[in-house]
Amino acid sequence: MSSRSIQLSKIRWRCRRGTKELDHLLLSYFENYYQKANESERACFEEILSLQDPVLIEMFANPLKIDNQDHRSIVVQIIGTEEGFLLK
Repeated sequence: MSSRSIQLSKIRWRCRRGTKELDHLLLSYFENYYQKANESERACFEEILSLQDPVLIEMFANPLKIDNQDHRSIVVQIIGTEEGFLLK
């Protein structure tokens, strides 16, 4: 296994969270967009993965309140709207 494959496996594993909803959102982005993203977008996604689940849920619920523009951009891409939504 190449070092790139190992790195991707680790990032994919970090997408697995405490809720099925977060798993679905993060894994969907990883599988559909991560490898196509530029270096700064990939780094931003990895920063998002370092956040705690309650913070992520709040970000997805209200992207307009995210101060970091890069994080907001990735979150909006993940959920497809700036309106946000609630995870239940």
